[in-house]
Amino acid sequence: MNAPATVARLVTAPARGGIAVIVLTGPKAPAVVRRVFQPNKVWPEAGRVALGWVVRGDERLDQAVVSLAGDSAEINIHGGPHVARRVLALLAEYGARIVSDDLADPTFVAADGARSAIGLEMLWALRKASTPLGASAVTSQWSAGLSALASSESPAPQLLRSAAAALATMTRLLVPAEVVIAGPPNAGKSALANALVGRNVSIVSETPGTTRDWVRARADLDGVPVWLTDTAGLWQQAEGIDAEAVRRAWERIESADVVVCLTAGGCGGGEELAARLGGLTNMLEIAGKCDVSGPDGWTGLAVSARTFAGIDALRGALRSRLGFDEFNPAAPMAFTDRQAALLTDAADA
Repeated sequence: MNAPATVARLVTAPARGGIAVIVLTGPKAPAVVRRVFQPNKVWPEAGRVALGWVVRGDERLDQAVVSLAGDSAEINIHGGPHVARRVLALLAEYGARIVSDDLADPTFVAADGARSAIGLEMLWALRKASTPLGASAVTSQWSAGLSALASSESPAPQLLRSAAAALATMTRLLVPAEVVIAGPPNAGKSALANALVGRNVSIVSETPGTTRDWVRARADLDGVPVWLTDTAGLWQQAEGIDAEAVRRAWERIESADVVVCLTAGGCGGGEELAARLGGLTNMLEIAGKCDVSGPDGWTGLAVSARTFAGIDALRGALRSRLGFDEFNPAAPMAFTDRQAALLTDAADA
C-alpha cells in the first residue's frame, strides 16, 4: 500500500489579496515545514503560532506566520500571487503534491476524512464565488440542496438528472461568462459598458472611434458575475489602426458567450452589422440612446446609459440568456464534475 501523500493547497483566493494561506497535510508535513521555515525565535508548538521566514537555502522568500497541528501545517504569507506560487513551488521541491486550482480536481476531497466531500468541495468553490448569489448557491448545496438529495432514501431519477444538468448554471456563478458589447461607431457602447459595470472603465466621447482597443471589466448582473467587454466601433471602411481595432473587436465577438449588439434606435450603420451578427445564436440586439432619439418602429429592448432607462431590463435579459430565469440557489445543483458524474450514475441505476 502506498504511503499517504503530503498535499499542499492554497486555500485563499488565487487573486491578489492581503494574505495568502497555504495548508499542508500529510505524514511529512512537519518535516517539510522544518525545511522551509526559519522562525525568528522559537519553533511553533501545538496551539501556538510562530513568526519567521519562508526560506530557500539562504534566500528569504517571504515573511510568514506558521502553525502546526499533528500532521498538518498552516503557512500564512503575503497575498501576492507571485509569492504564493514561489512558496508552493518550494514545498513541491521537498515532496509535497500541489493541489490544482481546478474545481474538478478530486485530490482535496479525501484530505480530511472527518468532513464530507460536499463540504470540502464547498470550501474550495467559495474561493471562486465573487457575488453573494454565488456564495449562497454553493453553501446551500451543503446545508440543503445536494446534501438533502443525497440523504433522501429514493430520489426520483429526473431530480438526479436535473441536479447534474445544473452544473452548467453553477459554473456560470464561479467562472464568469464573457459578454461583449458590439456596434457601429458612436452607438453608445462605452457609456453602456460603464452603466453595466457601475463605474467609468471606458472613455466616453461624442467623437466616433474613441475606443480603439477592447476594454474588459467585471460586472454584477444582480448576482450573476460576467466579464463585460467594450469594443471598438465596427465599420466597413476602416483603415490602418482603425482596421486593426475592428479586427480585435471581431475576435472578442467570436469568443463571447453573449454579444450585445447595439445597433437599432437611430445609430446609423446598424442594419448591415446586425445582418452579419444575425447568424449568431448568442446575440442580443438592443436600441441605444433612447433618450436622444426614439427607436422608430423598434419593438425590442431600448436603453439609455445616460438616464439608465432600460438598464435593469437589459440586466434581466442577460441573466435570462445565461440561464438564470427563476434561479433558486437552494435547489439541488452540482457544482463540480465529480458531483455531476455521481448524480448521473445514480439516475442510471
